[in-house]
Amino acid sequence: MYKLNTLSSSPAATNRLASAPLSPAATNRLAVPQTAELARVAHPNGALGTSGLRGRPVDSFEAGGLSGARIGLARNGARNALEGAAPQAPQAPAKAPPRLAEDGTEIPGPNDTRPPGDNRSAADIVNDSPVLSKLGRQKDIKFDQLCKQTGVDPNIDLKDSRQNPDAVYRMTKVLEYIDSSKISDGGERTGKVQGGQGDGNIEGITKDGDARHGTEAGMLKDFAEKGYDSLGTDHRLPVTSDTHVKKDGSNKDNFQWFAGEAGKNLWFIPGVSNVLTGIGESEGGALGAIEGGLGGMVKTWKGAAEGVIGSLMGGKPNPLSMALGAYTGALQETDAAPDVVKDIASMLPF
Repeated sequence: MYKLNTLSSSPAATNRLASAPLSPAATNRLAVPQTAELARVAHPNGALGTSGLRGRPVDSFEAGGLSGARIGLARNGARNALEGAAPQAPQAPAKAPPRLAEDGTEIPGPNDTRPPGDNRSAADIVNDSPVLSKLGRQKDIKFDQLCKQTGVDPNIDLKDSRQNPDAVYRMTKVLEYIDSSKISDGGERTGKVQGGQGDGNIEGITKDGDARHGTEAGMLKDFAEKGYDSLGTDHRLPVTSDTHVKKDGSNKDNFQWFAGEAGKNLWFIPGVSNVLTGIGESEGGALGAIEGGLGGMVKTWKGAAEGVIGSLMGGKPNPLSMALGAYTGALQETDAAPDVVKDIASMLPF
């Protein structure tokens, strides 16, 4: 202590000490600050002068020997700096982007939740979704299994305040995805799907509660049994060989089924075939049957007229060429006719 006071009170001694080389042994034992910094610390007017040592505790920041900027601590020391540091909240993992079907529709997933800002209750979600509010409880709907796949509690009503709104939201997304599916060949289901939205009715359930394959009800049954992987990415109704299923995925009643099958077998009589096929693909009921039959008749007349016009433009008109032209033209517009027959009819010079 006496030597340090003597050193700090003599500028000349300070300068000699600052410029004097240190032995290797001393260097190894003690890491000494840079010479210029040591001179500043030991200056008589500095914080390590006589008055600083005798009158108050040494503050190295005031002494100028070490700056806060160099060691990244606040003026009051490392302890206060560490105690005052605000903890960093962990970053939430980024949400994976949704899977999209071939037509751009979002495919439902098991982790779906209501989007940010959607604070609807379970009852609100049911009221806003016609397809969910009208969902039946027939045998092949397999409601309990459907609830298990989506997280809904099957023991309480869907609108109950205890019901998980996110689970009801997941069920809604699955139903709406199925309800808006395209035809099995990728075509639009005109009258069933408009602007990407289904008609709010899961079709394909028989009177006995069975779900026919190739229908919306069949897709829902598959989901209840197999889960989200059954939805696929094509967003289409499954291909089916069930003759009671119409192209749009709905069921045919017995009269429609009989008319449709007769139209298929009478494809070589275009007018009759188209009328019967139109009835088979109609919406059902007397009015639907009439509309379907008229549509088939118009299609036949259209093909026949085009055939007659083609025969008139192809050479000298005569009754036989006009009749053949009408027949081949109508045949090309016959839904039940085999594709190979239509191709041949289009190449005939009538």
